[in-house]
Amino acid sequence: MKDFYYTISSHSAAEIKVMKSKFISEAFPISRSTDTAILIIEFKKKYYDASHFPFAYRTGIHTDNFRFSDDGEPSGSAGKPLLEAIDKNNLTDIILVTARYFGGIKLGVGGLRRAFFASGEACLEKADIVKKYIMQSVKAEFDYSYINSIMKLIEREKINILKNESGNRCVLTLEIRESRYEKLILKMSDLTNGTVTFLKH
Repeated sequence: MKDFYYTISSHSAAEIKVMKSKFISEAFPISRSTDTAILIIEFKKKYYDASHFPFAYRTGIHTDNFRFSDDGEPSGSAGKPLLEAIDKNNLTDIILVTARYFGGIKLGVGGLRRAFFASGEACLEKADIVKKYIMQSVKAEFDYSYINSIMKLIEREKINILKNESGNRCVLTLEIRESRYEKLILKMSDLTNGTVTFLKH
């Protein structure tokens, strides 16, 4: 199971024109806790005189948590193409919102689909796309006699030490990529002859 994903590091925006209609797309990094409704409301305030405000977002890596809206445009002509732009770039934890200014020429459903997709694509082309890893943390407690071996392991495996609460015994809170978590547990158990204790966070 992969333990990484791609998202954007910061806000990006782009504007295109298609047959006199103007499309302004903006992308924002989000998480499951982001209040997307407030974000969309603020976007609408910014472009208050636009005709429609379709959007699409996706969050998470092992789930299909997504949503899109045409916001009054013909069904399937706006929100879904924005989601397709997100998926084409293999992105998650992102929202794309577009403001459309009608230019007087009807584009038809097919024309709208192509225009919204192109607007989303233009926005993502300007975005800073980053690779992020899913991390797992664990608290490990072990005797000081194993500290040298454990520290060598930590350095070799590029494990992050989040907290050091050592007293009579070594107590370290460690962070490692999710895909390497089980191997870390086994290696630390081997190095301490099975005496290390773990508390998963």
